Amino acid sequence: MIPVARKWFYILVVLGLCIAYLLRRAQDPKPGPPSTDPACASPPMDQCAFYADCLESRYQCGLAGYPIGYGQYYCQKFSNESTLFDTRGVRWMLDTMHCLQLALVSDAVNATPTTCQALRGRAFASHAGCYVGNGFCTLGVKDWEAVLEIVNIMALFSSWDALKAAIETATDCSGFYAFMVEKGIF
Repeated sequence: MIPVARKWFYILVVLGLCIAYLLRRAQDPKPGPPSTDPACASPPMDQCAFYADCLESRYQCGLAGYPIGYGQYYCQKFSNESTLFDTRGVRWMLDTMHCLQLALVSDAVNATPTTCQALRGRAFASHAGCYVGNGFCTLGVKDWEAVLEIVNIMALFSSWDALKAAIETATDCSGFYAFMVEKGIF
């Protein structure tokens, strides 16, 4: 026979596991069908609607999830602060915003869905490549300052994914500068 205290302990453990399971399911609701909207297969330049219309509408990750809480938030923030950039910086910003959206097109339109957590991981995995591939390393100091002002240095430490993307970007830029020095270009 199980003592009463131990019985209550087991009941509370099982109840806790059930609640944790239900909360986990609530974080990753069943995805909707793939989007048939042409803008989801080919996001237009200089627009941020892709995150809400193509990703959030399908995955329902919530306000703190990547599509709304990070993707759309920073897309809109960069768009609103574009006057901080010079001409080359604006081109970098637009190309990078587009690249980040293109990296997630398959999640919006493919028949096989993913989870909010996997979507977040794939999104952050594209950040350094999109930043560097569109010329981040060659931007002027004014544009780098604009990026830091928009992103806010504390946001880089808000999650491991954001910090990792920032470190990868810095590493890629240091490799670029080493190459330029080696070739005598810089």
